Amino acid sequence: MPLASGTVLAGRYRLLARLGEGGMGSVYKVEDVTHPGRFLALKELLDDATLPPEERAAAVKRFDDEIALLRRLHHPRIPSFEGHFLERDQHYFLMELIAGVTLEDLQTQRHSPLPEYDVLSWMCDVCDVLSYLHAQHPPVIVRDLKPGNIMVTPDGDVFLIDFGIARTYKAGKQGNTENLGTAIYASPEHHGHGQTDARSDIYSLGATMYHLLTNVEPAPMETPLPGSLRRHASGVSEATERLIIRAMELDPARRFPDTEAMRQAMRQAMLTLPPAAQASRTRITPSGSTASAPALPRASAPSYSSSAPVSSPARASSVAAQPAAAPAPVSRPAASAGVRVGGLICPRCGFVNRSNAKFCARDGAPLRPGIAPRSRAGKPAAAPVTKIVPASTAELHAQRATESFGAGRFQQAIRQAEEAINQGRGTYDLYLLLGRARRSLNRHLEAARAFEQAARLQPTAEALTLEGMSWRDAGDLTAAQIALTKARVLDPHNADIPSQLGLICLQQGMFSQAEGELSAALEIQRNWAPALIGLGQLHEARKEWPEAIASFRQATAAAPDDASAHLELGRALLATHKPAEAVRELEQAARLAPQSVEALTALGVALSATGKRNKARDALRKALSIDPTSREARDMLDHM
Repeated sequence: MPLASGTVLAGRYRLLARLGEGGMGSVYKVEDVTHPGRFLALKELLDDATLPPEERAAAVKRFDDEIALLRRLHHPRIPSFEGHFLERDQHYFLMELIAGVTLEDLQTQRHSPLPEYDVLSWMCDVCDVLSYLHAQHPPVIVRDLKPGNIMVTPDGDVFLIDFGIARTYKAGKQGNTENLGTAIYASPEHHGHGQTDARSDIYSLGATMYHLLTNVEPAPMETPLPGSLRRHASGVSEATERLIIRAMELDPARRFPDTEAMRQAMRQAMLTLPPAAQASRTRITPSGSTASAPALPRASAPSYSSSAPVSSPARASSVAAQPAAAPAPVSRPAASAGVRVGGLICPRCGFVNRSNAKFCARDGAPLRPGIAPRSRAGKPAAAPVTKIVPASTAELHAQRATESFGAGRFQQAIRQAEEAINQGRGTYDLYLLLGRARRSLNRHLEAARAFEQAARLQPTAEALTLEGMSWRDAGDLTAAQIALTKARVLDPHNADIPSQLGLICLQQGMFSQAEGELSAALEIQRNWAPALIGLGQLHEARKEWPEAIASFRQATAAAPDDASAHLELGRALLATHKPAEAVRELEQAARLAPQSVEALTALGVALSATGKRNKARDALRKALSIDPTSREARDMLDHM
């Protein structure tokens, strides 16, 4: 029986509405009463006493397996795991609430095939998630990919939901223990003809596209014949039909080798579409209703494909699988990097640029080559005057930028780099230098954009990590998480990446996820100081002061020259009324970072608490000389 609205579970989660239901339980929208305004999705597993014991045990195992899987998946297109509990012999887990509509519901509302451009764009995003899952060790196979498990938000973001029957691929195994999935989308491997692997998800993705584009269910275990899809939907391009046929080949060896290859085929198919295909797009409202809207440039989440050029980081009609009553409290703004829907597609690499771009932002290829611009009257317009700048001039500016940066003249380095870029010298190295120079001057938003451009030109873990750190410093935690997740796929053994992700989760109040990320960093590199500092901050947030101090002490021992470790330890000692010990740590922090206003202010507080008022005033005055706007230092000085 469904739970009544208003029911409170675990003493803190109040049920607001049921979002979806299935044979084994339901999904609800809940509010955390300890944090009013924080909404989550709660998935329930009913313990049906009428089932045979082995079926009950299997259902509980699948539920627990889903929890274990979601704990270790961190991708901006997968709802984040928030916790689990057991109450009155019923099993529950919590996830991020996503406001949107599943593609199954969207098609039901439309009662017609969905636009080809939209389907290709959405499925490119699904490929990014699949590439991330298939790149795990061992690979994660979804096994139940279908329109009902793909959600689109009002911002146009795509989420993959419901991992209830996902499994890890076991090399050398001839078949599956269980052959589950929805029959019309399932590959022959799902039905017992071998073990499901990444190519099984490719089959299901092709079948999903067939259904969305035709509004006709695909025949189970049958490869469409050439022309059959277009008989149901004559407007679909031949290129799109060909890629669907290849994806749905019964022999896995004849399908696309991986989702990146399929994504590239989809982007090439988008090139064949006429401009009119982009002129009217599907708009999704928060209530789940749809309308036709003019195309607007929209940046979606970036590619996470594992096989270059750009790489990365459920429900019974699952988490928010039904239209949410209100937008999710955790905002997921469109990311600033990646596929831009409604712009010009590069004929060389498939990247979607701004609608007024002349050259591809990724590889510099000219857009619409050989096509003269036209006036509103339809006549050829006068060709624009192009200023030709000698390559030597741009190179000279680039060289001066490098020299200025090396000498610590960051403002001059920025001017020279920007001039070189304006004159056509926009290389990966120059954008990386520009980002570093801006970051040195605390111009974090501008730095993030420079690193973002560097990563577009050459997706490296270095550029993406710097981009993520800059977005975090600029306050855009979603963009930071996206960039760092991409960096982790490129460099899974870099402990700094999960450390940064852990700090972002901590800022968002996602403590369990933060702990997982920081622990992962320490598994990569034992005694990694940034992760130890992050764990200390997590313990502080939980008011676990002895554990916090222990983590900070471990960080200072691992990195004795890290000013931030001494600063955090000093603050924690102050908070636990140990000012004499705090002074020693904060003096060390101020020595290591003499321009740190935070260290000097905290030192002033600690010195005052030990009765050393004159020294406290000196520390606070020095802090104000560095930053006259520091309110904390000013207030402390005024009250001494």
